[in-house]
Amino acid sequence: MMSVRSRFSAVVCVMVCAFVVGCSSPADKKTIVRLGYLQNDLHHLPAFVALEKDFFTREGITVEVAGIFRAGPEEMSAFAARELDIGYVGQAPATAAVLNDTADVQFVSQVNLEGSAIVVKEGSMYKELSDLAEKTVAIPGHATMQDFLLRRALATCNISPDRVKLIVLKPPEMIQALALDNIDAFIAWEPYPSQALHKGIGRILIESSAIWKDHPCCVLVARTDFCTSFPDKIEKIKAVHNRACSFITNNREEAVGIGMKYTGMDRKTVLSAMSRIQYVPHIDRDKGGAFIDFLRNLRYIRKESKKRSINDFIFD
Repeated sequence: MMSVRSRFSAVVCVMVCAFVVGCSSPADKKTIVRLGYLQNDLHHLPAFVALEKDFFTREGITVEVAGIFRAGPEEMSAFAARELDIGYVGQAPATAAVLNDTADVQFVSQVNLEGSAIVVKEGSMYKELSDLAEKTVAIPGHATMQDFLLRRALATCNISPDRVKLIVLKPPEMIQALALDNIDAFIAWEPYPSQALHKGIGRILIESSAIWKDHPCCVLVARTDFCTSFPDKIEKIKAVHNRACSFITNNREEAVGIGMKYTGMDRKTVLSAMSRIQYVPHIDRDKGGAFIDFLRNLRYIRKESKKRSINDFIFD
């Protein structure tokens, strides 16, 4: 028969074991925030800075990189599959996914403004936007911000998009296609215009800042149910992002080094790309609404959604 002391020790042992098991249970994994971003995308430099400088840890947030994607729609599919909690992604694919009800996310912060360009071949005769009439121009996809920017640019020259042969290529393929004369021009986000420039293949015809000043490009998003369940974490994540944007502004040289580390690109290309990108956290609702109008006008939004305006999916 066990003594009182022995029974007490046994009870304490059971309680300790239960505590240890409880601390390492699957439920604890909910404290880990799963992050996604696009591969080699300098628009997502705030994510790289936050990871490199341990800004998440300093805010008490444990983050794991759960996906590095080649394209925005691919990342939005990961959100739909509940494989990510937060992510840096293009505003265009995120907006289209929300309004087409293929993913349910909230916009937490802006990531960057501008940072795209129309590129023609080095040595070509193309000097003006009007020279692109009847030419082949590559875009990274329909319903992308670059699709919108190109159409907006052509409109300034009274050129119908029907007078330009649009083809869809992944940005890394655009540079080779331009070198081989398979296309006459392309529009893409940085660092691809800078890569074409510094490889001696391309020449920037016009920067996106001259097409639509301060236009939105990428956003930090989070699953809607994650926002609802962990609003305190979202506020801390916003603080991390704000700090990363400020770091890039105030510590340019170190930020360039971080960009080189996370993309594998040379310093000259990273510097060139960053010179065309504004890293800001504030969301411009008016410009976001203008992009939604573009999607609707071209019927890129295939069905009615409960969310009708950008105000319906911004986390406040």
